[in-house]
Amino acid sequence: MGELQLALRTYGRRTATRLPLLLWAVWIVVLVEVLSRGQWGESLGWTFTAIPVLGLNALVVLGLLLLLTAITASVRISFWLVSSVCLGFGLVSGVKLSILGVPFLPWDLLLTSETQDMTQYISGIFNFTIISGFIAFVVISIVLLYKLPRLVLRLGWKHRITMGLVSALLLVAIYNDGAVNLKRLVNVQNIAWDQTENVRTNGFLLTTMMNIKYLFLSEPGGYDEKSIRALASSAPPAVTQAADVKPNIIVVLSESFWDPTQIKGLSFSRDPIPFYHELASKYSSGTMLSPQYGGGTANVEFEVLTGNSMRFLPQGSTPYNQYIDKGIDSLASILARQGYTSTAINPFHSWFYNSKSVYQNFGFSKYISQEFFVPDYEGPYLADRGVAKEIIQASEASSGTDFIFANTMENHYHYYPGKFKENTIEVTGVTGEAKGMFETLAQGLTGADNMLKSLVTHYEQSKEPTIIVFFGDHLPSLGDDYQAYKDSGYLLPDDPDFLNKIHRVPVLVWNNYLPEHQDKLDMSPSFLGPYALKLAGLEGSYYTDYLNQLAQTTPVIPPKNMYAQLGISEESLSGYEKLQYDILFGKQYAYKDRQLAIKDPNYVIGPGRLEVDHVKLAEVGSDRVITVEGRNLPAQGIVQINGTPVQTERNAYGQLTATVKQETLGQLPCKVEVIVKDSKDKIVVRSNTYAYDQPASIAADASVQ
Repeated sequence: MGELQLALRTYGRRTATRLPLLLWAVWIVVLVEVLSRGQWGESLGWTFTAIPVLGLNALVVLGLLLLLTAITASVRISFWLVSSVCLGFGLVSGVKLSILGVPFLPWDLLLTSETQDMTQYISGIFNFTIISGFIAFVVISIVLLYKLPRLVLRLGWKHRITMGLVSALLLVAIYNDGAVNLKRLVNVQNIAWDQTENVRTNGFLLTTMMNIKYLFLSEPGGYDEKSIRALASSAPPAVTQAADVKPNIIVVLSESFWDPTQIKGLSFSRDPIPFYHELASKYSSGTMLSPQYGGGTANVEFEVLTGNSMRFLPQGSTPYNQYIDKGIDSLASILARQGYTSTAINPFHSWFYNSKSVYQNFGFSKYISQEFFVPDYEGPYLADRGVAKEIIQASEASSGTDFIFANTMENHYHYYPGKFKENTIEVTGVTGEAKGMFETLAQGLTGADNMLKSLVTHYEQSKEPTIIVFFGDHLPSLGDDYQAYKDSGYLLPDDPDFLNKIHRVPVLVWNNYLPEHQDKLDMSPSFLGPYALKLAGLEGSYYTDYLNQLAQTTPVIPPKNMYAQLGISEESLSGYEKLQYDILFGKQYAYKDRQLAIKDPNYVIGPGRLEVDHVKLAEVGSDRVITVEGRNLPAQGIVQINGTPVQTERNAYGQLTATVKQETLGQLPCKVEVIVKDSKDKIVVRSNTYAYDQPASIAADASVQ
């Protein structure tokens, strides 16, 4: 045998010993697809029909295997680490896709606490596909790793360094969009405007790698100080002369508010939203094209409050968690500069969607979160009627005009029977799970309609001019893969009107002082704020003026792949995109030119600053009862004695009372304060510290009985 022949045989033998790495990578990709798609058939179909793309996904895994092997010096350890991480994310993506219609995306890693809050509803996670997939993975992986001829590699430092360099080059070649671009070689397109289709076409792992770059947005062409100044000065003021009357402006984002009575095949034993329908026939109303379905409330809120559009951001991204890290002009700050008290109200955790920080960056003066509500529940969430009470109390507590932005939660996902004590509306025209979900939705909508009625009734009788803007954020998620919408006949297979059917939400604008007038509203949520300001006759900002002008020609901005169908050119929106980039990611040239005051230095969490004014101590048997009086003491406040929390209750007088042992009090004087904690046991806010040094009164007075 010649030397050349021997060398080729030796090289071939060494190459063959490395082939199992690629085989393992392909196997991991196949199982990831099964978990992320939730179906064996679709996954295997994609595997055999998209071989070039399958190969790229496998190369992603191979790059990770090589990298981990270079670090750990163990092929087996690397396999189990890489496969566990990839399969875990694939499973999470499949669950998210089935519930919200959007797969797992890189920026979801910033939303882990929100994801934990949803786990109580994922009851069907361990279905046949997932269980069989994991069993198949374990069995075949053991065969690949331990029963077939073992992969032999002498992993000295030279081998490990070489392996690390090869893995880096491989991953960069897949991630990169430059000259060395493996994606271009197999004609892969990043379908950024439709991440669900992106995953289905390109596979979960490759899509995830392509999306990592969207965590860092590129600068739009032509962005510079001169162009921004020109754009910011290009639109005439929407309001040339401010109105004589400054009204309260109350904006209510009603969770999953939608009108199911528009489904022709369904009948309801009574109208779930009669008051809304009554107002919509008399006042300005219509629909908005929401960027969301089934979830992502914060993104709709982001559009309404700031005027920025999700259409210029990666689909599935969440600006509240990714981008709002500085002052961003909003309705709250625009109106605060005109003497308004700006209040945000949300009956959910203060940590949700980074709300505490976001509302401060938007220029609100206070944020009333779930921790400050009286615990009045309807189903698993705080009742809408409680939000109405907080809105009314906030407007009455201020001496001047108010801007109030409020969310609701009563009608939040899920919609399976049993969510509420009783469903009082029967739905016919559909059976099975879909019937139960529509009836639960109808019950939740009843709470929303009653809330709207209580607000309108109150402000009809109020002497304060008031505008109420009421809208839904997105359609409710009714079963996996739009189950109830399909079962009812509302959504057809490959429905050509899918966008309008699944993303159109109701909007209503009511007032108690303007001449009778009715507009037919048809817009994107980012144009709602400028519309409300113009209706109220209030000055906006350079941005709201620009958006008001743009809305006259392009009131609805769809996903980019729908531009041509709706006659929209990208060029007509380029100015909007530049201004938004300047605000979120750029140097805020337009802000500096106008020296905008945005953040309120006196921003507080709660209805006002938490203050302890007086403490009383009384003996009740062997115990001591402390009564705390003060301002803005919440029902869920906790009294602390010398830094130790004690069990606290709120009595009929709005005071906080706590029964404590003598050893807890210690020697007088003792330090008394009130704290508010969130669901993670973190302190949201604390009061001043009150030094109590008076001996206990033997006779307990009426306030502690």
